[in-house]
Amino acid sequence: MSGTALILAGHGSHVSANTAGIVWSYVDRLRSWGVADEITACFWKETPAFSQVLDAVEADDVVIVPVFTARGYFTSEVIPSEMGLNGSETIRDGKIIHLTRPVGEHPHLQSVVERQLRASLEKLGLSPADTAAAIIGHGTRRNRQSRDTARYQAQRIRELNWLSEVVDVYLDDEPDIPSVYQLTRTPNIIALPYFVAEGSHVRHDIPRALGIAELDSVNRVNGRSVYYCEPVGSDESICHLILALARETGLPFEPQEAIGEWRGFPRAGRSTLLQALESERILKFGQVMVNRKRAWHRENETGGEVFSSPAALREYVREAPFRPLASSADLPAGWRVDLDDAKDAHAVIETAYPGLIADWAAKERGALKIESLEDIGKRQSGMFKDIHRLPQNVIMIALDKVCGNCVRQPAWWPEMSDEGSDPPCRSACNLWLSTARGLGDTAS
Repeated sequence: MSGTALILAGHGSHVSANTAGIVWSYVDRLRSWGVADEITACFWKETPAFSQVLDAVEADDVVIVPVFTARGYFTSEVIPSEMGLNGSETIRDGKIIHLTRPVGEHPHLQSVVERQLRASLEKLGLSPADTAAAIIGHGTRRNRQSRDTARYQAQRIRELNWLSEVVDVYLDDEPDIPSVYQLTRTPNIIALPYFVAEGSHVRHDIPRALGIAELDSVNRVNGRSVYYCEPVGSDESICHLILALARETGLPFEPQEAIGEWRGFPRAGRSTLLQALESERILKFGQVMVNRKRAWHRENETGGEVFSSPAALREYVREAPFRPLASSADLPAGWRVDLDDAKDAHAVIETAYPGLIADWAAKERGALKIESLEDIGKRQSGMFKDIHRLPQNVIMIALDKVCGNCVRQPAWWPEMSDEGSDPPCRSACNLWLSTARGLGDTAS
């Protein structure tokens, strides 16, 4: 299959809908612009996983844009390892796979930082001479490069000479966030999270480290007035920045005419689904039922709220309450989607269960790629290294806790690989790995 695919690689979260939510919002906007034949996202902690997303697209040219604010451990080590990439360009299985620089390295982000600081200063009526800016990065001791972009942003704002003081501090590195009160002397501090999304770090960890309780108003800490900004990733121009990085590969990614709300999705498995819908009146995938005219939660075919956009459906099934595992067996009921085209059935299922149809179709063809725990444990260099060496009882408890509440069958575990007719799960998800690792640590 010819064409182009654009994949946004983010971190995701087990506790906050916003971390991956902002990335999905970029995907929705880019799909509406029609900039590629297939557009999707992938994550470390959510689905689709880094390691599986390439099998969900059919395009010959694939561009992966890391939605991270710095080049660090995830962009330099985790993403290449999980995706099997060997640099900025990898040729595999007839695909040319491009890996771009992370979003935080694009020069345009400099203007985003400056614009947010100036807007905060004006909104709050603060004097530049009495105000310091704190650019707050994540940082990590595992990769010293992770501080470079936040440090560069602070240096650039400092060189403009319009604020009294500008410092860079870090959540997981030095100088740490509380040191902002020793590094600055002005009565006012504007704290700007150099993060993509309002996830748990932005909403909880950073405010706690700053000693502030109110995110939307002035806080008094150590005799100083502290004002908290939205993260840089909330700026609406980020999508243009993503396209600029994607175009550095030489591929055009030009906006096209409006193509419909349910178009621009990854295509792997779609033709198999359409063939099945020709011969079967109704198909069931987890808790979603579908025919050629409608998709719905299995508890209500005709009633419930009618959704006409992927963004609205995703918010409904993912965020209230937040479900870190999209395929968990607690998909909210009370909805349906009326289809203008039978092809849109695939997009609805992909919205509820990202990556599921690609794996289901691969199993139907006898081509499902199983990744065992041993495969994962051997390629990992971080916290999941040797995960396959966990005691058998720990593995079984984790299977019960996570897989027992999932609509997918864990085909990656030999004892369950052929059980039932549920859609297959070909590799242990990050939630399972994290759960098993935590159980193992407790047991030891």
